[in-house]
Amino acid sequence: MGLLDEGGKPVDPAWAENRKSPFPWAAIQYLIAAANYGGRVTDDRDRRLIGVYAKEIFNEALIAPERWKPYGCEDLTYLYPCDEQNVKHTDPSAVFTPEHFTEEIAGKMDDVDPPQAYGQHINAEITSQILDSTELLDAVLSLTPQKAAGGEEAGGAAAELALVRDLQGRLPEQVNVRALKSRLKGDENPLNVVLVQEIQRYNVLLERLKLGFAQLESGIQGLTVISPELESVQESLRHGRVPAAWSFAYFSLKPLMSWFSDLCDRYEFFTTWSKGKMPFTFPIGYFTYPTGFTTSLQQRFSRKASGAPIDKLEFDFLPVQKDAKEITEHPKDGAFITGLRLEGASWHPEKLCLCEPEVMELLCDMPVLHFKPIQRRAKPPQNVYECPCFYYPKRSGTIARDSYMLKVDLKSGEYPAEFWVKRGAALLMADQH
Repeated sequence: MGLLDEGGKPVDPAWAENRKSPFPWAAIQYLIAAANYGGRVTDDRDRRLIGVYAKEIFNEALIAPERWKPYGCEDLTYLYPCDEQNVKHTDPSAVFTPEHFTEEIAGKMDDVDPPQAYGQHINAEITSQILDSTELLDAVLSLTPQKAAGGEEAGGAAAELALVRDLQGRLPEQVNVRALKSRLKGDENPLNVVLVQEIQRYNVLLERLKLGFAQLESGIQGLTVISPELESVQESLRHGRVPAAWSFAYFSLKPLMSWFSDLCDRYEFFTTWSKGKMPFTFPIGYFTYPTGFTTSLQQRFSRKASGAPIDKLEFDFLPVQKDAKEITEHPKDGAFITGLRLEGASWHPEKLCLCEPEVMELLCDMPVLHFKPIQRRAKPPQNVYECPCFYYPKRSGTIARDSYMLKVDLKSGEYPAEFWVKRGAALLMADQH
């Protein structure tokens, strides 16, 4: 039985611990995490992380006689400045001048902190190094000559023309939206609205590609003048990148050929669905607006059974111990979701919870998840990490559109939720390969 106050109400153990200490740690944590930094940080996930760091650092362990170390660094030779004789901070004879700390920091501390000091896995350092290398290579590539020498120009034009014609021939046939609306008329299933909207957005992209390929083919052959906008597209194709003019429909970091194959797969999924065959599983990353799809699931549940308003509903996220190909029926409520990948953690297939990843295991495929709409719970579930789900690896998104989509409750396993907050564990709807 937990601690009770004078009125018989349960008391937070952390609050009780702070009451015993002469230092108001709870107030210090609030002033630093919420009042000071919290007012300057606009992202909810960042504020949550600051709160976790504040609780971990500003507590009794900070003024313990032993040297304070960040959580997870107990076994590392990671020490804050102290004198050479390892004099404890409680020794009144120890004198720590500014010069002493300057010499210690400049001469004895490492220039780079280990990722464990921030509660992160060694994979975080690997990911950072990959990003730095990619940025360096992109900068080197941008400094190379943009046009080939005279002897190579003819061969380069022929290769570009062959690429354009290859992509042009692989463009999928567009779905007739007018005929689709006519066939779905009278069916009030909210998912049908999402289907029509998604096909409309993809059709706009396909029309842009069709027109661009035709203009590029004429321009490369010398039949028309290549405009600056078209020259930018041509330059991106030459380097295997997706032109900025084609990236308006959805987020992606894939190179050109992977991006085009992914586009064809996406459109094939919606084309099959438009023919009247409701899929048993939904690759959520195929939707240009996944939140529209999840909202339609709640609308469908509200109309079908509960009648509760959507703002009173939430999702229960149930792992399914079946492969996507083995699922041959629709759930009673909600939908089976595929295509999610876990970054910053791994998934235990037997215990159905988060676990530590292996070194170099940067991404982990998630099992099929049943997004099941339910009435909003009065209390949040226990031992659960509210895992943020982003559209693609660039979590900040753009100024016009956020990459964050929704939060997915996952069992935290043998570690508390704060452990995964520091790890930056998140779900991605699409990767960059």
